[in-house]
Amino acid sequence: MYNRALSAEEVAASYQHVLESAHGGVKPQVQYDEIKLDRTPLLLDRHRPQYHVSPPAHWMNEPHAPIYFDGQYHLFYQHNPLGPFFYQIHWGHWVSKDLVHWRDLPVALAPEKDQLAPDGIWSGSATYDADGLPVLFFTAGNDSVSPNQSVALARSTYSENGDPDLVQWVKHPEPLIVQEKGMGAFGDFRDPFVWKDDDGWYALVGSGIEGEGGAALAFESQDMLNWTYKGPFYQADIQKFPYLGPIWELPVLLPLGIDNQGENKHLLLVSPVGKGADVEVFYWIGRLDKHNLSFIPDQEEPELIDVGDFHFTGPSGMVDPKTGRKIIFTIAQGDRTSELEYQSGWAHNGGLPLSVYLRGDGRLGIEPIQELQSLRGAKQLSFHDKSLTEANVLLRDVQGDMLEIQVELEPGGATQLGIKVRCTPDGEEETLLYYDLNEAKLLVDRTKTTQHPGEKCSGVQGGKLDLLGENLKLHIYLDRSMVEAYANGLKSLTTRVYPSRKDALGLELWGDGELVVKTMEVWNMQSIW
Repeated sequence: MYNRALSAEEVAASYQHVLESAHGGVKPQVQYDEIKLDRTPLLLDRHRPQYHVSPPAHWMNEPHAPIYFDGQYHLFYQHNPLGPFFYQIHWGHWVSKDLVHWRDLPVALAPEKDQLAPDGIWSGSATYDADGLPVLFFTAGNDSVSPNQSVALARSTYSENGDPDLVQWVKHPEPLIVQEKGMGAFGDFRDPFVWKDDDGWYALVGSGIEGEGGAALAFESQDMLNWTYKGPFYQADIQKFPYLGPIWELPVLLPLGIDNQGENKHLLLVSPVGKGADVEVFYWIGRLDKHNLSFIPDQEEPELIDVGDFHFTGPSGMVDPKTGRKIIFTIAQGDRTSELEYQSGWAHNGGLPLSVYLRGDGRLGIEPIQELQSLRGAKQLSFHDKSLTEANVLLRDVQGDMLEIQVELEPGGATQLGIKVRCTPDGEEETLLYYDLNEAKLLVDRTKTTQHPGEKCSGVQGGKLDLLGENLKLHIYLDRSMVEAYANGLKSLTTRVYPSRKDALGLELWGDGELVVKTMEVWNMQSIW
């Protein structure tokens, strides 16, 4: 320790002295296991999810660039390894054999002192090169140029080392696509979504059209390195739909297959940002015009996958080569103050992977992937055809903050019906998930979620869901502060809960009138870590 600041020359000399005395003048190689972040301490945090994917510690925002290669799924994520706050974004990296149990791998891409991306490795996607090897397309952040965002590429070193974990990546030294004036909203140009087919490579980049609103911009390439701008892939009318905002981020295009009329359908996802934007995941089902590289929606007005309040954002997606499923990944934002995130040592986690598909009625179907059943532990409860009173008697001894719940409710005389989760015995803390038949809405009431003065859980959130006369079928996942409810395979509602009391572990079915509990099952869930 010194009682003054050393000069740069003195620091360099001291460092060289250590190298020469301890390592023979050779810079030592630090092993990853010696410096990796340790997730063990955070396993004790009663609000930190245990079967949702998360970084070992610190900050993450959206997971992205899912890809399957050599028997494993890879998923990357926006990550600050320095602390639970947004700064100097890297690409974190997980790998899995089943999309459920993930292993932490070293950071895949990091900002470097270069002219490509010294100020952040922002979101992107993964695809395959001409040899079938994985490549990463990312948003290169460089604040010394204008615009400070461009599309860049990194290649796996698999062909040299045969490492199936794909730990090492080499960046292409120059950006591949640089925004020019007239190419979208200048200065907003990010989150490339790239796919390959027999005719070449195609890319969507999130941006906007000046004065007109958000847009996904389209590009094509024959060699993956040289790209041609084709114009807007799709833009919506901001005058009709102001909540779609001036800029779109994270465009995703997935094939849905042939509908009942014989048309080939695709799913387009976007996340609006900017003034007036509703920061949610909006989607359209429609047709891909490959000749003009544009999208033609079946309906002009978009829909939501999730009707929670910004806890389901940051979409990415893939076609699973093993099964043909279309799978989307999201970030489940924490909705806590920066102070609480800093004190806890972590911020945000991924949502559960969702399988999306085209239903027979033309609507989008959504289901959590079936592999999640591997996390089921003991079954706490199973019954059918009970009254509300009878069902709640059976629920008295069922408790937990890591549960899977499936329940079907027949309304009877009730116009509002659902389930309370994370309840204290005296009802002072509880979160109510319910359906309103008169308004055709799936809702969550968080007015009694927590008594902690610093947590932000409050109010009623939700959105439209037309059940067309069906019983309410809820598939719910509780994972500490995470609550995900899937209704009738049509909509989800993702929210966060931070009860102040440790006994907020109970369940209670609820209705404003008589109803029949057709079926109910409750399982304990196991940690993936």
